[in-house]
Amino acid sequence: MDIPSDYRRKFADMVGRLGEDLDLALAALYIAAEDGQSPDIDGSMRLLDQLAQDASLDMKPATPLPDRLQHLALYLGVKEGFSGNKDDYYNPNNSYLNRVLETRTGIPITLSLIYMEVGNRLGIPLEPVGLPGHLVLRAGTPKQPLFLDPFHRGRVLSPEDCQAMMAGIFGRPIQLTDAHFEPISRRQFIIRLLTNLKGAHAQHKDYSKALAAADRISLVDPHQGNNLKERAWLFREMGQFRRAISDLQTYLKLQPQAEDAKRVEGEIESLWITIATLN
Repeated sequence: MDIPSDYRRKFADMVGRLGEDLDLALAALYIAAEDGQSPDIDGSMRLLDQLAQDASLDMKPATPLPDRLQHLALYLGVKEGFSGNKDDYYNPNNSYLNRVLETRTGIPITLSLIYMEVGNRLGIPLEPVGLPGHLVLRAGTPKQPLFLDPFHRGRVLSPEDCQAMMAGIFGRPIQLTDAHFEPISRRQFIIRLLTNLKGAHAQHKDYSKALAAADRISLVDPHQGNNLKERAWLFREMGQFRRAISDLQTYLKLQPQAEDAKRVEGEIESLWITIATLN
């Protein structure tokens, strides 16, 4: 039987390879397994297969893409009931794929992962698009894109609908550019998933699991400056001041011209003072 460190090794082996050929569902299940969620990895993958098989029953290959997207949304969002957890959004379980498969509720990124996995099995390529504060999925061509919002039961959106949704989220008009509608990479997707998980655990003061998420982000991309600063904060909260200093020093080496360089230098000095008072 695999132990948490085994899943960390499997995750590291996967993201340590060059390129973007990453199995996102498997990576997400390794994350859940390391965090003690005890997922049935093979069972979860079979469930994704079954969802795709059931969704395909009334879907014809020649059906126009908008109709296929609508069918997928009706199947996953309405019949199967996958939707956003609006009542307990920051519950860490919303970031674990196996839990979302069980409860049918999650956050945009885990719900999007399910849509992507099912869509891929049906020959419907869906690409993740990281709009500000809300991930959606893009289908179609760059000139004629359609978007799916898995958090809201897979509703199909136009670019104008996305613009209106952003205004509703932020309470003011948000000008979206073409860059906002570009898909994110698989590595960026994993980092976004882990960032959500890190924030959820930190909010619940489970700093060890938040730290595990930060560590895995560094495995995917060791040059993530914000992650280094946030991990330093976690180390500080856990009383590991020297490790906090190390991360902040690494941050300054990677970004010596950072706007917050002076503030970070001040944090390092403060941490050294804290260490001195403990000796």
